[in-house]
Amino acid sequence: MHLLLENSEKPIDLAVFDCDGVLLESMGAKIEAFRQWVPEAHSDRREHFMRVVMDGFGRSRTHHIRSFYEDILGQSCEPAWIEAEVARFTEICEPLCASADWRAGSLEFVRACREAGIPRYVLSGTPQQPLEAMLESTGASKYFDVIIGSPPAKPESLARILRETQIPAERTVFIGDAEADRAAASAVGVHFVYFPSEANPPSGPIATQVNDLTRLLV
Repeated sequence: MHLLLENSEKPIDLAVFDCDGVLLESMGAKIEAFRQWVPEAHSDRREHFMRVVMDGFGRSRTHHIRSFYEDILGQSCEPAWIEAEVARFTEICEPLCASADWRAGSLEFVRACREAGIPRYVLSGTPQQPLEAMLESTGASKYFDVIIGSPPAKPESLARILRETQIPAERTVFIGDAEADRAAASAVGVHFVYFPSEANPPSGPIATQVNDLTRLLV
């Protein structure tokens, strides 16, 4: 299919989507989950942590939680402690995200990709099991060929997708809403579409930005 990217029509054979804030209106729920997760004993660090989270959406919850303890509190934590805190975050987050709606134009765009016969991947910083559960609960999972959560990080997963599909980077688009998404696309050379959400905007250059994914359709 052809998409309107970088102010011209580009042939695209593979579409990769971030999930929160791109496919689903779940970004607000994720923000609230991070806010609720901060232990009351450290509530005075909540706003600092939330600023870090807002700048770093697209990275895994494990990264953010480890950063809270190690970078903000200056504590050294065992992996088992981090895993337990990630599980506590997931218990807060999953109910908040379970009924998220599609974002404007996202379902129509995904259906157009399916009708064009191009592979559709989800690539998210959410761990695999919660990601699959959220997409299943919202009825979105049936529209995608492959769903990939974290770990590994997005650049590594994007590179793996290109190897497995054998589709050239210049015929691939990654749609995201954060700097981590833009940086991952840049790292492997695929087209990037910025779809703004509640997350802070990317700090790097943006060639294509839309507020409705159907604007990409030719």
